[in-house]
Amino acid sequence: MIRNLSLSADQVAKLKTEAVRGKPYAGRVSIVLAFRLLGAADTGLDVWAILDELDHLEGIRPLSKTKDAKPFHRGALIPFWHKHFSSARHIVKNIGIRWNLGGNGNKDLDALIEEVARDYGDDPDIWPKVLVDRLIMEGYSDRTMYGLTGDWIVFGVHNDQNYYLDLATHEEGTPQNAHKLFAKLKQGSAAEFPFLFDSQPDV
Repeated sequence: MIRNLSLSADQVAKLKTEAVRGKPYAGRVSIVLAFRLLGAADTGLDVWAILDELDHLEGIRPLSKTKDAKPFHRGALIPFWHKHFSSARHIVKNIGIRWNLGGNGNKDLDALIEEVARDYGDDPDIWPKVLVDRLIMEGYSDRTMYGLTGDWIVFGVHNDQNYYLDLATHEEGTPQNAHKLFAKLKQGSAAEFPFLFDSQPDV
């Protein structure tokens, strides 16, 4: 583990540029987020899913398959914003949300099962395949239309520009964990972007 790492301003700039693959917003990405992007292969993160959303926030990429960026509305995370990024590891969660598999299902799920049973129920070799295919393919396609969920890119806005601080999970952003997430953001980014934290109380 590296305990003390000293980088020149030029080295930091090069590292950030490499992390975002030469994009013009490299200087507004925190060193913490840059390291996460550079180490994505080791942690299972899909760096391209994250970069696609950063490009969208910057107006470089016109479309996004995830939910729109939103500000946090309460607690320690005001005035920061979050934008979803979604990758292969979020597919099951998105399909589950579409069909409400964590609850009691929904009318669409009931209708789908009835339709497959009606059309293929007499053929035990076919109906399970059709049901699984439609649950997955239609479920994911439907979620895409309404905005995929995933994890978050957390950022601040200053002088009409976005400053990208770090990644976070939904669990980190819950009211009971918001102070911990704020502390993580402050520890990782306040030295680089103090203007985003000037009006924030110490946590």
